Amino acid sequence: MGFPTQKVLMLGSLSSIAVSNGFLFAQTTGMIKTLQRNDDGLDLTESDIQWITSTISMTHFLGSALTTLSDKMGRRWPLIIFSVATVVQWLVLYMAQNIYHFMLSRVIAGISFGARFCLNILITPEYTSPKTRAFFLNIVTSVSPAIGTGLGHYLGNIFHWRTVALISIFPALVGIIVPYFCVESPHWLASKGRFQECEESFKKIHGNSTKSQSELQYLIKMEKCKLRQAEITNTRTSKAKLYLALRKKYFWNLILMSFFIIMYIAATAKAAFAILATIILEDMTGTTNIVLYNILVDIFILVGTSLSCVLVRKMTMRNVLFSTGYTANAVLVILSACLYFGAGVQNLRWVNVSLLAVYFILMEAGPSPVLEALLGEIFPLEIKVYCMFFVGVMISTFLSLGLILFPILTEVIGYSGTFLLNAIIMTTSLVFIKLKLPETKGRTLQEIEAFFKTNIFDIDEALSEEKKNMLL
Repeated sequence: MGFPTQKVLMLGSLSSIAVSNGFLFAQTTGMIKTLQRNDDGLDLTESDIQWITSTISMTHFLGSALTTLSDKMGRRWPLIIFSVATVVQWLVLYMAQNIYHFMLSRVIAGISFGARFCLNILITPEYTSPKTRAFFLNIVTSVSPAIGTGLGHYLGNIFHWRTVALISIFPALVGIIVPYFCVESPHWLASKGRFQECEESFKKIHGNSTKSQSELQYLIKMEKCKLRQAEITNTRTSKAKLYLALRKKYFWNLILMSFFIIMYIAATAKAAFAILATIILEDMTGTTNIVLYNILVDIFILVGTSLSCVLVRKMTMRNVLFSTGYTANAVLVILSACLYFGAGVQNLRWVNVSLLAVYFILMEAGPSPVLEALLGEIFPLEIKVYCMFFVGVMISTFLSLGLILFPILTEVIGYSGTFLLNAIIMTTSLVFIKLKLPETKGRTLQEIEAFFKTNIFDIDEALSEEKKNMLL
């Protein structure tokens, strides 16, 4: 198949997988409400329901660990395997009759979600060009999950949760079937020394333009140099390269940057804010129309993610991140002040709702998609899958802590204090990221890797005798 078809196939399957991931969490919302009312006569305790709700987040890191399979198997087969697991868990959930069935489904869901989330971030940059990478990363990591979440919420309010589980199988099926017909990642092939296959795959994805040929030659040139250095240093295996990286300054700089990126993402507390938005809207309107609230919150998120696609096409990644990030933080501080000083003021209530909506839109327009995209760009090819495992562990830990601490903090210092604390954490994280992060838009993955290892973007200079020892 030709150049456009291969790129469309893989990016289409990654987007469908992201939609499927959105369904995993959204379907739970309608299911939990039904289980709490005991409409199905399953007689689950409140403790059982809490475990069903939290298990996906708790087992996320196990899927991140299994992402390392892509180092041995390539990028396509892990996508297929974990999409099969997703279909299996939907079938188990559809037939669930007791807590053990529910927990089996949720454990499989958490593992498959964690693996496919990391794989999407890892794979998307390898199938896109430097010019369009940021745009497609936004589609895969932000817009598609938002669509899945919105559809899941909407369908959950119309159909029974078992019916929604069956409907949710369809986007997962795309992740099983389509990757089978895609070519393997040229970056993975190059990292394994399979340069002839790499060249063939690269041309099918990117075509034969002068620019793409130049990018291909630099990819092969850099990976050949790294393989020669690996022979000299006896670090031919990926694990040996990881152990070597653990002794390098650049590696810990990347891990530290990832720490602040993930701390920022966790501090946004998007899931908790979605719950708060529903409560505020219900209080303002005096009705219990939960369908309306879910639709409004999902629209805020979808508008923001769609806006991010426009912004990354028009602006640099740094400008998108910091302009929207600092503005969102300012809105959050203003919201905190309004909640604190305007408690009980009737006319301020809709102002608070509007500020929360603006915050949602700004967050999804810049910081959230840009930071997730950066996690797919900054790690070296030879140890990327292991770095994604570290990232997955941090995401799982921070998000779980956020979900545990949010209700405790709101009880102790109120929503105003919690929002202010979140804004402080997010601002601190942005300041650190601004000091360490270069502009990556328009740069090849090889140029970004060379910069973090040698502090220069020029690949020819990075491959010089003076610098090439720094590439491992």
